[in-house]
Amino acid sequence: MRTLLVASVLALAVTACSSKSHDERLSASDSRDVLINRNWLDRMPERTTDRLHVYRFVPNMGGGVFQDRTLFKGTFELFRFKVDRDHIVFDLPETHERVTSQFQIERVAGPQPFDLKLTIFADPRGPHVYYGMRAETDSDGHLLEQRLAALKAD
Repeated sequence: MRTLLVASVLALAVTACSSKSHDERLSASDSRDVLINRNWLDRMPERTTDRLHVYRFVPNMGGGVFQDRTLFKGTFELFRFKVDRDHIVFDLPETHERVTSQFQIERVAGPQPFDLKLTIFADPRGPHVYYGMRAETDSDGHLLEQRLAALKAD
């Protein structure tokens, strides 16, 4: 009887934990909307020499951009993409690669100042996990540049 009680408590705890993380995951249609026109950074730099990776998916500009950079220099790669439910299809013109990767977006509480987490499971370029902000209204990327420039003043 005691074993059954312990097993039941454990099952309830696992269910509670898994449903909490599931509730934080956005639906495929919401994820598609949140993915677009937002800066996705793998980290917020603390120093001007910190390397960061940035994705931005901008369909009205014909595709997206991936940046591997510091505050002052870096490289970028333009790509075309489409979203099919919970997958991103990357078309990389420079290398002629076509990569299909499942992705998910979750609501998170950090690292600060982030409240969104993007995971690209088969990321063709970067570290697979990126962070964004729900409140972002940075339609052309200039707010990210201002935020990063403010770090160099500190």
